[in-house]
Amino acid sequence: MLEIKSVSKAYKKQSVLDTLSHTFDTGVTIITGKSGVGKSTLLRLCASVEKPTSGDIFWQGCSIVKRPKPFRKALGYAPQQIDFPLDITGLDFLRYVGALKGMSYKRASQQGLALLERLELKSDADKFIQMYSGGMRRRLGLIQAFLGAPTCIILDEPTAELDKQTAGLVNDMVFEAARDATILMTTHLTDNLEAYPYQEYAVTGTQKK
Repeated sequence: MLEIKSVSKAYKKQSVLDTLSHTFDTGVTIITGKSGVGKSTLLRLCASVEKPTSGDIFWQGCSIVKRPKPFRKALGYAPQQIDFPLDITGLDFLRYVGALKGMSYKRASQQGLALLERLELKSDADKFIQMYSGGMRRRLGLIQAFLGAPTCIILDEPTAELDKQTAGLVNDMVFEAARDATILMTTHLTDNLEAYPYQEYAVTGTQKK
């Protein structure tokens, strides 16, 4: 369970989010709202990448603002953009991420290959990331978020740049993981989610155009 309590965020005195409170339970919650309203900001806060200006965020009752390290062991996060190291292979990148998550080399390799196969990237596992297309990098970024079976997964536009078939593979993976995980995600492709169970949380924000 992930809980936000009276969370606000401002940049250089410009308020973006104002006193948001909500509890996210096991399953998928789609973060909705107009463009520029602060959806990605909320995800960064919930992923402990940024700290709120005020308020607090709790994972299983413990503050991730004050003590983010325990939470990050349970976290899988895929932002819209990842600065990949281009001079290593896709599989070696997953092994590196796995090591950061405390996984053994063998486990990271096995799970990484299984996830690569699931998103139709296994044949490209030993290619350097610099050879990957935008869609391939998108899939690789998603795969690293699922390494280690995290119980909190945060995804920012996970199916952007993907064709309909591949987006379906991603959605299947997301909603399968949601049986045991709390998942927050943004997406502009809600029409593709009609067959899946999810909740919505609308962000109104305070940002002025």
